[in-house]
Amino acid sequence: MIERKSRFGDRSALPDDPALRVLALRPRGGASDPTAPITYPGRLAAEDQQGLVARLQQSREEAAAAHNTLEKERIEREIERSEGLLLLRLDPESIGLTEYANRHELSLLATDEKLKSLKASIQTNGQDTPVRVRPAAPGAATAYELVEGHRRHAVIRELNRTTPGGFQILARLDAKAVEAKDLVLKMYRENAEREDLSAYETGTMFAQWLAAEICKTQRELAGLVGLKENTVSQYLTIAALPTEIISAFGDVRVISVRWATALAGAYKDHRSETLAQARKSAKQTPRPDAQAIYEALTTVGTSKRAKRRGTKVSDTVMVDDKVLFKIALKDGRFTLNPRQVEAEQLHRFYDDLKAFADKWLKAHGSKGG
Repeated sequence: MIERKSRFGDRSALPDDPALRVLALRPRGGASDPTAPITYPGRLAAEDQQGLVARLQQSREEAAAAHNTLEKERIEREIERSEGLLLLRLDPESIGLTEYANRHELSLLATDEKLKSLKASIQTNGQDTPVRVRPAAPGAATAYELVEGHRRHAVIRELNRTTPGGFQILARLDAKAVEAKDLVLKMYRENAEREDLSAYETGTMFAQWLAAEICKTQRELAGLVGLKENTVSQYLTIAALPTEIISAFGDVRVISVRWATALAGAYKDHRSETLAQARKSAKQTPRPDAQAIYEALTTVGTSKRAKRRGTKVSDTVMVDDKVLFKIALKDGRFTLNPRQVEAEQLHRFYDDLKAFADKWLKAHGSKGG
């Protein structure tokens, strides 16, 4: 058989050219793939077929992933339903407050800086975390009652009024939050995990629990929330302070729980002087900061009585149920008893305290010789 030669000559001598590779031209005598297409259109068709197979495989994988996600969500919803939970989108006006709402009205005002920041976040990014609601009692003004999420509810109510078409709230329906103890405990835990309540808000909440007999005693209440009984007592003391003393601070949320004993003691020992100072502080413009108001209320009347009877004024400073130090003033002399200072640090503590006293006395001490 006579070999037929190409009219283009010997192609084995052709240079390595990309165009030749695209056309699938092979040097003479080179090994060939019997399954590969021998024409350019055939090769394009084969490549299209391979791409189609790859795309189909990718689609199958994406569909499987979507199915797995939906199945996971379905299982989660089934668990939630079995636990009395259901995720809903609601008109925020369909949710009312219970008698156990524990946020002070100042925390829910549109002018509150933290609330403004939360509003900006929800307006920009949407509501990430649902509030928790329970079905309202028959005949109630609203269909649902809020279990937790008072700040989010306040923000979304405002957005609902100002957004064209409204702004629905994402809510988790908790049919099990019917018992008062379960309701208040969920409120307490949610606040502790997010934006903790102030000392006054916490004390008012605890007092309400006791009044409603959700807990019979302070000891039972302390066990329920996981605090020491002494700490619960301090919160209740803050909430029980007279209106004049509370009003002196302007914003009740700035009152520290560690001030409870001293404020209550000042009111008990020097009632008229303390109330007069509280009224004076409430009228001051600009109002002094919280620390200055506390000091004014707890020192008024003490100097006069100390001179007359040698009265001892003392205070115990605590943080997280631990006594940091005790300080006392009697007959013009201070005593300080640190409790949380290690023995090897006492000299450093002494030097720092001495430096502070030196600086303070130079700034505030007597100008006389």
